[in-house]
Amino acid sequence: MKPLDDTDYKILNLLQLNSRITIRELSEKLFLSTTPIHERIKKLEKSGYIQKYVTLIDPKKIGQKLIVYISVILNDHTKSSVEKFEAEVNGLDEVMESYYVSGNSDFLLKVYCKDMDDYHQFVVEKFSVIQNIARFYSSFVLTESKVDHHFKL
Repeated sequence: MKPLDDTDYKILNLLQLNSRITIRELSEKLFLSTTPIHERIKKLEKSGYIQKYVTLIDPKKIGQKLIVYISVILNDHTKSSVEKFEAEVNGLDEVMESYYVSGNSDFLLKVYCKDMDDYHQFVVEKFSVIQNIARFYSSFVLTESKVDHHFKL
């Protein structure tokens, strides 16, 4: 795909704010007909600029009131051990984000739970039984000051 132009960036900005915006609404905002808008969106999808469309749910509304960041230090850092750990962690419903990082820890996980009792049960029954964990540290979110999913383009 050729480099993005201003219209592509405008489309991406508008879709980030509301992925349910119609082609007609986009065409009205960008002063273009619907056909070129539709074609541009398809190209942006095909080229990977648009990965998927999602609905963001308020975790608190569904009872997930506790957010915990877990820093994990592994015992073994071989490729197969790291991949096995990733696969096991990615299979846990409570883990919403997982990052292999550099620094003082090997992984940073974002975990959602109902409350502290739920987190304790998660740690005892699911997380701590994963092989290859040397240590982990939990950081509990007190308040969220910024949560954004929109890249300013």
